Amino acid sequence: MDSGTRFDNYGTELQIVEFIAGGNSYGVDISDIKEFLPLNVKPTPVPNAHPCIEGMLMPRDFIIPIINLKKSLELSDTHSDDTEMLMVTSINDLNIGFHVDKIQGIHRVYSDDVKQPGKKLSTKVKGVVTGVFERHDYTVEILDLRKIITDINADALSTN
Repeated sequence: MDSGTRFDNYGTELQIVEFIAGGNSYGVDISDIKEFLPLNVKPTPVPNAHPCIEGMLMPRDFIIPIINLKKSLELSDTHSDDTEMLMVTSINDLNIGFHVDKIQGIHRVYSDDVKQPGKKLSTKVKGVVTGVFERHDYTVEILDLRKIITDINADALSTN
């Protein structure tokens, strides 16, 4: 291993996708993301769906349910313009799109720099934030997408 790599002394390197939802900065592990797509079409509503499910889209040759992350985290709907994106995931054998306001970028973060979430988190977010890290002058909260899916009910998201 070359001398520029921090793995040996300082922990494991993580790649975190940072995004904005409801005016807040969040992140997820890049390994959970299949692709990013602009949200330029309104999802087709699904009758009797969970309130966090905006509907279904068929971006390629597969149908995906769209979860509104702001609704899931009970955040205010403070952003709405051309930058809205879908983070398409394949978790628990389900292809799912997460509707977010904006993708900020991908950051390399070392596990030693990720701290436990504080006690100030809202009740809704507490169970899904696995850690936080500092980015310049603000904090990024790392989310557990699997927990969000479980909370919404994976059976309701299945398109089979």
